[in-house]
Amino acid sequence: MIEDNGSTVCVDPSLPLLNLIGKKYTMMVLGVIGNNGTRKNFNEILNDIPNSSSTIISQRLKDLQDYNLIQRSEGVDGITYSLTKFGQDVRERLMPLLHLVDNKPME
Repeated sequence: MIEDNGSTVCVDPSLPLLNLIGKKYTMMVLGVIGNNGTRKNFNEILNDIPNSSSTIISQRLKDLQDYNLIQRSEGVDGITYSLTKFGQDVRERLMPLLHLVDNKPME
């Protein structure tokens, strides 16, 4: 249990999501797919994440789909990925943390 501003939050329900976010490239994939609110195909995602492997990116896409953070669509342009509403909410709430770390003064 974590106390925050007078309320108590049970951490247990969030552990699977936190575990997924902690896996290699998960936050990058979530971030890249959410850039500019557009759909991305596999090669765009792979190319936007330096030094990544197609095997890991493919697995992360599946993991994110299984957790309903992204959706996979097949259309005339091929297979694309986009954030679900839940995925947009998670990405939006991660951004302040990423900005905080990015702006952390060097010690």
